[in-house]
Amino acid sequence: MLAFFRINDPYRFIGIFLLIIAVRLPFFLGEMPLILPELEWMVVGESISFSNMLYSDVWDDIPPLSALVYSLLDFIFGRSQWAYQILALLIVFGQCVLFNQLLIANKAYKENTYVPAMIFTILMALFFDFFTLSPVLMSGFFILLVINGIFFHIAHKARDERFLNMGLSLGFAVLFFLPSLIYLPIVLLTLGLYSNMDLKKYVLLFFGFIFPLVLVGIFFFWHGALREFLDYYFLSWISTPINKFVEWRTLFFIGLPTAILLIFAWISVYSAKRYNNQQTNFLLVMMWFLIGAFAIIFVVKDRAPHQMMVFIPPCAFYLSHFFLLIRRKFLAEIFFLSFFATTLLINFGTLRGLIVPPKWLNFEGLLTKSTPWDDLVAGKRVLIIGNDLNAYAGAQLATPYLNWELSKRHFNQLQHFNNLSLVYENFTSDLPHIIIDQKNIVPELFQQMPTIASRYTKGNREDAYVLVD
Repeated sequence: MLAFFRINDPYRFIGIFLLIIAVRLPFFLGEMPLILPELEWMVVGESISFSNMLYSDVWDDIPPLSALVYSLLDFIFGRSQWAYQILALLIVFGQCVLFNQLLIANKAYKENTYVPAMIFTILMALFFDFFTLSPVLMSGFFILLVINGIFFHIAHKARDERFLNMGLSLGFAVLFFLPSLIYLPIVLLTLGLYSNMDLKKYVLLFFGFIFPLVLVGIFFFWHGALREFLDYYFLSWISTPINKFVEWRTLFFIGLPTAILLIFAWISVYSAKRYNNQQTNFLLVMMWFLIGAFAIIFVVKDRAPHQMMVFIPPCAFYLSHFFLLIRRKFLAEIFFLSFFATTLLINFGTLRGLIVPPKWLNFEGLLTKSTPWDDLVAGKRVLIIGNDLNAYAGAQLATPYLNWELSKRHFNQLQHFNNLSLVYENFTSDLPHIIIDQKNIVPELFQQMPTIASRYTKGNREDAYVLVD
């Protein structure tokens, strides 16, 4: 298999596309699990497609361009998990092509090969939540464009417009996935250390970076939501706690086989001493991007396996070097097939129960699950006061209050008249059919708003309130 993709033939991309489909086929043929972040993205996309304004009419910290994609998908396909999975597949293929071509164009290896695209494809199947359309996946395309710009400048001395394009790509990456902001100092550092730079190039890069951010800011300013955009997207990164869908030990378990192979790759690559100055600089640049990936994984707001996608470009780069350095072809094939099998075993073994992980490796917090309110909320417009959003799987969002960490700024300070009046306004403009009160807020809320309280009755559960027709 390794030998097949090692041949310099563009038609090998057909094999890459078939490989992407093949590794996802067992996932598609079985019951596709819906993860909680994916449910949240769908709820946001659905709400925006109903002409609600992000951040002012939908309180969440989702990136603006990611939310735009989700709203377009909902407008075209409705709340469709298949749409997310298929578009994610196409984006992965596009990233494989871009990654491989930037390495060939800049002569990053001693030979022109399609092994990097194959390694990239396999790493993109590291865990089952890699298969959905996450913000980190969409931002990855623009990060690859940034890496291409750095490599091209090291290899060919790029024109000024390429620095503007690098800045634009990085700015778009931040609007798809906020932690991509960490790459800005890395880009500036690597360009300064490994290429010839002057002040003009830095200014162009920074202008390109800031331009899409300013445009999006102007858009929200025009719609009266600039303060919410700055507060809920940028400032919430430091003001709200991390959503711990999995623990650190779970991420460690998922990434351990790749990390072990990566250590062997480092030893092989840095002991080979077979590279020219340009290729050595590429190795160092990707080391900085690997450091940036570690920084991102520690600051990201949603601790979930799919955030580990930030490691894939540098890991694919080094692992490709490792497999290409092995002189005995049969030994290279053994190493590769072991890597391939281990990756798929971690993915589908945990998904389909082929591997029974220890109790301390808990994936359940990542998956949506049934709730006691499912029958009550089915097809209704619902407000959930709390962190458990599982009931939205069969319901639509009513009022702007989706993210509890943002919503509690109103609900935990009902003694302030401004907060109370805003809650009243949000309720009257989009009255929920069902209110699920996980924080015991509603009794105080109804005491302050008797006209709203008169329209609700207790449901079958103490924490559910039903709108009286």
